[in-house]
Amino acid sequence: MCDLRRPAAGGMMDLAYVCEWEKWSKSTHCPSVPLACAWSCRNLIAFTMDLRSDDQDLTRMIHILDTEHPWDLHSIPSEHREAITCLEWDQSGSRLLSADADGQIKCWSMADHLANSWESSVGSLVEGDPIVALSWLHNGVKLALHVEKSGASSFGEKFSRVKFSPSLTLFGGKPMEGWIAVTVSGLVTVSLLKPSGQVLTSTESLCRLRVSLSPRVVLNPNPK
Repeated sequence: MCDLRRPAAGGMMDLAYVCEWEKWSKSTHCPSVPLACAWSCRNLIAFTMDLRSDDQDLTRMIHILDTEHPWDLHSIPSEHREAITCLEWDQSGSRLLSADADGQIKCWSMADHLANSWESSVGSLVEGDPIVALSWLHNGVKLALHVEKSGASSFGEKFSRVKFSPSLTLFGGKPMEGWIAVTVSGLVTVSLLKPSGQVLTSTESLCRLRVSLSPRVVLNPNPK
């Protein structure tokens, strides 16, 4: 159940409406650990929850909720094998990144501007290294709110564009799309979305030595 409240006189809040969803069985729906949640500029909320089958297998789910119509909840089987650790919306609010504890990153796109239709066709992988931080590369568009003019009726008076350089640019200064992620062992990975639709990924370590959560020992089968 959730309720939406709106500002009222005297700093109080009036109840606008209450929304109740169908109760989910605790035996099949369980909170994901850790819980990942992100709010977009389109007032879409993405959050995670695990779905347990009769065989006790877990399906990592991503739920999309429109705050203007909270009674409509869309669920996406993410196909992540491990727990989802990060969710991140892009600046337009039409694409969503999801990353998990196995180093897999998926890019979800809104199909035909439908909030209940999502598809993932590109992504990147840092195998076996959990993602702990995730962000889109900045496209150079940044707006500043003038608090002293917050009551103005004109949008142009409330906001102004701030000079801000994109994270990376193509020939001619066009912003390059992509994302940057940091793993638990200190590995930084940058993935670029090329105009052709391909993903170009590069990695670099934050320090000279890194420690893996799953150390491996390789034995030489033919010692001299």
